[in-house]
Amino acid sequence: MPGVDGARADQPGVTSTVVELVEAVRTREVSPVELVQASLSRIRELDPGLNAFLEVASDAALVSAKVAEATQMSGEDLPPLHGIPLGIKDLHETQGIRTTYGSVHFADNVPDADSLPVQRLRAAGAIVVGKTNTPAFGLLGETKNRLCPPCCNPWNPETTTGGSSGGSAVAVATGMVPGATGSDSAGSIGVPASYCGVYGIKPTHGRVPTLPAPRDSLLFLDTGPMTRGVEDAALLLGLMSGHDARDPIALRAGPQAYLDDLRGGDLTDTPLKGLRVAYTGDLGHFAVDPELRDATRETAGRLAALGAEVAEEAPRIENPIELYMGFYVTDVRSLLARPADADHIVELFPETLAELAAYPELSAEDYAGRLQRLWGFRAAMEEFFTRFDLLVTPTTTSTAFPHSDPPAQIDGRPVAANWTGFMPITTTWNLTGQPAANVPVGLSSQGLPLGVTLAGRPGDDLGVLRASRALELSGSWLSWRSSVAAA
Repeated sequence: MPGVDGARADQPGVTSTVVELVEAVRTREVSPVELVQASLSRIRELDPGLNAFLEVASDAALVSAKVAEATQMSGEDLPPLHGIPLGIKDLHETQGIRTTYGSVHFADNVPDADSLPVQRLRAAGAIVVGKTNTPAFGLLGETKNRLCPPCCNPWNPETTTGGSSGGSAVAVATGMVPGATGSDSAGSIGVPASYCGVYGIKPTHGRVPTLPAPRDSLLFLDTGPMTRGVEDAALLLGLMSGHDARDPIALRAGPQAYLDDLRGGDLTDTPLKGLRVAYTGDLGHFAVDPELRDATRETAGRLAALGAEVAEEAPRIENPIELYMGFYVTDVRSLLARPADADHIVELFPETLAELAAYPELSAEDYAGRLQRLWGFRAAMEEFFTRFDLLVTPTTTSTAFPHSDPPAQIDGRPVAANWTGFMPITTTWNLTGQPAANVPVGLSSQGLPLGVTLAGRPGDDLGVLRASRALELSGSWLSWRSSVAAA
């Protein structure tokens, strides 16, 4: 893999998917101890140059692995993720393992309970090997903080991973873990997945309950998996999903058997026959790198070859980033206004402070008016999805750029030299609550991953997974196995 030295593909699990490892544990081809040891070895080899982890829980992971190995050898029925090592984004609380939220203020924080997604993954048998890197409180489009050097893109360590789930994207891309959690309120799953060449899905809003509740308006935040393959994401998302009465936003639905549903799908040469797909290279608003526009059009063509009915059309919506920013800066200001949190402002990077300064505070009337615009935005998208089942767009407007140097111009057009310039499209799916997945479709002329988003109507997470899987099986995918093996 370009930019990664010392990588080896002969360690157990390095080139394997979650689904493959589950089967290998079930049949005793590999033990949980071997898997965790391989994961920790990979982290020791690669992470000093990539900074994917803020905390590595070596001792706790090995203790859990030994317990899991004893259960494996006993012949008992095994839970679905028995002994599988995973990375957990450091915005998700982990009982007994340091959780910093990317903040110096919480550098010594050790929660006494897991967040709900982690609780469900551990109950399914997963082993937490560490906490992946994130900017402080997730408030950046790059993965950097005051705790450690910036998280580095494995395709070129001089470039960014995007944010805020950059550590999870790197850990999965390089085989440090086969899967990891991400969280997303503006594209924090899709953008790092795109820049690092992995699969990541932001589910329908409320599909995965958010507990403990975040200190914001609850309008946009979701948790989802980041993996190297679609079946892995389907398995992890299904295990994390399901209603919890303590979360008022949670969908009134039980856990979803997405992996079983995928495997029961159409296996013909045209598995997407009848699927109505729209695609747009710019969502009607944004400057986009030509290579990403081309990748979007080519992906739409591949969907057509799989049987889909494809048309080039963008929804008639207002500029999503302009709508989104009023909510975002209000939430950030609300957080910093609390006396207990006021000191956190010293950890914010200059670009975040500049964003706050650029957007005036909203009056109550202005905020109410923005909510009305949000309902109109959602209505326009609902209308669009009466005519289409899937919308294909670029995930980002640029490929990965040098650390702290976002483009000020894309395709000859000036853009804001901050996260609103390179990741404006992904805010659309947070505004609407739709499921959206980044599909790694190839490499740019500079050898950097290209990512395309498949977005479905609210509630149709399975439809997004099915279309993603069809692309994966067709070979329209960035192959991490060959990349790792060649390193």
